[in-house]
Amino acid sequence: MSNAIEQLCPAQLELMELAARLFQRLGLPRSTGQVYGILFSSPKPLSLDAIAESLAMSKTSASTATRQLLTLSMIRQAWMPGERKDHFEARTDLREVLRANYTSFVKPRLDQAEKSLAGVSEQLTADLAAGRLSPEAHQSTQARLNRLIELQRTLLKLLPLAEKLL
Repeated sequence: MSNAIEQLCPAQLELMELAARLFQRLGLPRSTGQVYGILFSSPKPLSLDAIAESLAMSKTSASTATRQLLTLSMIRQAWMPGERKDHFEARTDLREVLRANYTSFVKPRLDQAEKSLAGVSEQLTADLAAGRLSPEAHQSTQARLNRLIELQRTLLKLLPLAEKLL
């Protein structure tokens, strides 16, 4: 497939860019978002060569992105009659994608955030006790940290509802 990106209309290119920015906000590589965006926009499965060429990225980068997307259940391999190369297509039911990633991606990150906030709170108390922090700075920082901890607890309480919605 030569220059698959040229076959995409401006709206499809914008969709690819939106996916790239969303992936970045989630702490994932921008290139992985671009690969998902091009697969989401494509009416047919694409080979690794076509993905790499379309996005002007190395085949290694495209391969890394597709492996990550496969792990996240965001794409699947597609069999193409008469083709020996692997082809990929996007899973377009985003509810299914979210459901698949909830326990492996979202929940562990929220659990880790809770542990991290508890660690910061302990360190803050230790810094106050050791004289590395003034009582005023401790009080101000602890109040802000408590708001973060409360937000974290609220999110954890909402998780069962989120699970039911997915």
